[in-house]
Amino acid sequence: PITFLIVALNLIFTTAYTLYVLWATQRGPLPNHIKTLFPYQIREHLLLFLHILPGFLLILSPELIL
Repeated sequence: PITFLIVALNLIFTTAYTLYVLWATQRGPLPNHIKTLFPYQIREHLLLFLHILPGFLLILSPELIL
C-alpha cells in the first residue's frame, strides 16, 4: 500500500524528469529557467535521491514488499 504509492510517485517524477531532459537537450538550446538554476548540480542530486530513496526504504523495512 504505502510502498506502492512511494514507488509509483518516484517512477512518475523520474520518468517526467528524464523525458523533460531528453526533450530539452534534443530540441535546441536550453530554456532560460534551466540556465538560471544555480548550482547546476541540483538536478543531478534530485535525480540520484529519487533513484536511491526506494532502495533505502526497502533496506530499512523489507517487510513492506512481503
